[in-house]
Amino acid sequence: MTRAGRFALAPMVLLSIGLIPAVSAAQPAFDGVYIASGVDSDGSDYRRAVEIERHGHAFTVTWVSTRLVGNALVLEPTWVGVGIATGDILSVGFITRDTIGLMVYRASADKTELSGQWTLADDDDAIHTEVLTRLPDILSSRLER
Repeated sequence: MTRAGRFALAPMVLLSIGLIPAVSAAQPAFDGVYIASGVDSDGSDYRRAVEIERHGHAFTVTWVSTRLVGNALVLEPTWVGVGIATGDILSVGFITRDTIGLMVYRASADKTELSGQWTLADDDDAIHTEVLTRLPDILSSRLER
């Protein structure tokens, strides 16, 4: 066996006996539509819709706020981010209008909620919390139309 062949064989053996976890097998299905609830950095409570989309091994995350304009409900992307998952943890870097931030979610045992902590670059080292509750797939598919 060549040196390259021995080098390639070792990770396959470790993967097959479980010493290196297969990323997709260990990860919950993070992608979906959620309702977020938390407290903003100014102390006000919020509820937002959040969409998480898988793109290979990466994820895009979009937080959407609503506001009423006359009789119309307007949806506005509030934050947009990109993330990666390791096991039951999804880490997301995001950008707002004027700063950047980091969100780290942990999936619940039943995979219906993601509990997160987040911070902004200019927020005096404050750590905030957010809980995402997954919408049932039937509702998610209707919202995407």
